[in-house]
Amino acid sequence: MPRPAHRLMLAAVALTAATAATTVVVVLPAAPAKAETLQADRQPDRQPDRSGGRKGAQPASHRLVGTWSASTTRLAAALGDQTVRMVVRTSVGGTGMRIRLSNLFGSAPVTFRGVHVGIQAYGAEILMGTNRPVTFGGRESVTIGSGRAVWSDPIPGKISGGSDVVVSFHVPGNVQGVTGHERAYATTYLSEPGDFAADEAADGFTYTSTQWYFLDRIAVGAPKTTRSVVAFGDSLTDGAGQSTDANRRWTDYLYHRLVRLPANRRMGVLNAGIAGNRLLHHDAGPRGVGRFRRDVLTQPGVGTVIVYEGINDISRGYYTSAAPLIDGYKRLIKMAHARKVRILGGTLTPFFGFGTWTEEREEIRQQVNKWIRTSGAFDGVIDFDKAVRDPEFPEQLAPAYDIGDHLHMSDAGRRRLAYTVDLRRL
Repeated sequence: MPRPAHRLMLAAVALTAATAATTVVVVLPAAPAKAETLQADRQPDRQPDRSGGRKGAQPASHRLVGTWSASTTRLAAALGDQTVRMVVRTSVGGTGMRIRLSNLFGSAPVTFRGVHVGIQAYGAEILMGTNRPVTFGGRESVTIGSGRAVWSDPIPGKISGGSDVVVSFHVPGNVQGVTGHERAYATTYLSEPGDFAADEAADGFTYTSTQWYFLDRIAVGAPKTTRSVVAFGDSLTDGAGQSTDANRRWTDYLYHRLVRLPANRRMGVLNAGIAGNRLLHHDAGPRGVGRFRRDVLTQPGVGTVIVYEGINDISRGYYTSAAPLIDGYKRLIKMAHARKVRILGGTLTPFFGFGTWTEEREEIRQQVNKWIRTSGAFDGVIDFDKAVRDPEFPEQLAPAYDIGDHLHMSDAGRRRLAYTVDLRRL
């Protein structure tokens, strides 16, 4: 039976939310503009969702660039006439912000009412005067069919990079089989029955979750030279090991580096990690080779993708060689090059001491890493393995980078991954 989105409505567990307030001037109410409804195949892991963002009302000198994303799947969750309030952090700043709501994995249409966007003050509270209505084709509500996703109208005004954007909407009726992201590592706030989306106060929100629901992309208008980089992977990219609301994924640390560059060199940083995901087999979410087009190549303004996925295939699989994984990487490379997207390969990091490690699996990891380093198939190599392994015992993580399970990384380890990326290759 699907669980309610707030982890059982009658017995929710309160989580702390200590995200600092961000003083950013947002956006005036959106002027009506034609909504963009995006059809996706009923088997979205096998077909690209046609979700390239339109420029809408952007100036001719600008284009739509992704500033935040989350890869989605079907959650064992349910909503019952509730308001959802989520907090996400932008990367690159820009104008005419647009959000995308997705029902790609739903089995029935879902209606969203009273959609609002503001800036977080603290917890579920919104900075006074920033909570603004969002329209879809000029309307204040939108119904999204199964297998579809919809971009909002552009919201006039500017949004800064690093803003803690709050997206609120009311979902009337009962919805089961929610499209969303399982491990947000961020607090989502849910209300008692009713529409509280326009409220800047937090009073109506009595439950919490650590999932994101329906929201999967945010984009902004930026100069035509601005691009985004997508990090494609599993829990190591998704952010396993960080505290809730910490924003310490390795992609967050990468953004910290990029924001220090001159304005004309900054990029959007998009996280396409799914904890437990595998490159070749459906497990936690659609398999990587199936979701790559949708989660990477249809992102607005994508210029580069970093592939850091495959350790779950090795640690949970029964391969006798690296050949299947190498074939999978070649498929990703072919797809990226067909879209003129630069693709960088990240070597797979150690997992000696993790419960599924064996000598045979270690040998396959070494074969995969040798191919990534020497084949020349990727447009560039990021040697994550070399960066975080123990110099005295390279089959395992260095102690400072190990969160304790010998697979996932500490804050220092995730930061080390980000600082291993050569920004000139992006």
